[in-house]
Amino acid sequence: MDAFCAMREPPACLECDRHPLELRMMRRVHAAMSTSTAFGKSILIVDDEPMIRMEIAELVAEHGYQAWEAASTAEALSILETSGDAFVGLITDVQMPGTRSGLVLANHVRFMWPHIRIIVVSGGRRPFSGELPEDSAFIAKPWRPEQIVSAMQRA
Repeated sequence: MDAFCAMREPPACLECDRHPLELRMMRRVHAAMSTSTAFGKSILIVDDEPMIRMEIAELVAEHGYQAWEAASTAEALSILETSGDAFVGLITDVQMPGTRSGLVLANHVRFMWPHIRIIVVSGGRRPFSGELPEDSAFIAKPWRPEQIVSAMQRA
């Protein structure tokens, strides 16, 4: 942290463009988790479409969970590596930008954080047999809110 950022309140520095994205993300997660009343009842929503993320986040919040959003698998892994134990659920789209799909993310999460309930959604193809991690749910788009809620409540 440079001298300028050290003089500011920590929450104000979370958006400082002088620091790498990963550092800003870790600070944001740490600050939120340390003040969260929903610790241990968080769900991570991973989708490259902001409107879909916002819609699912609103649905998650309406049902008593704290919603966390990530626009890529890399961003999701950064959040999980910092606070994976705080999450009870992951909702991810299959098709994501970059080199890792939502299915790759889902399988990695199952291996690293087996306590997290995984929900995979897709408007494209259905996963082949064996592609989804064990004990996960698949919901085809367009999904209905009650499908997401039902899958979340099993988390």
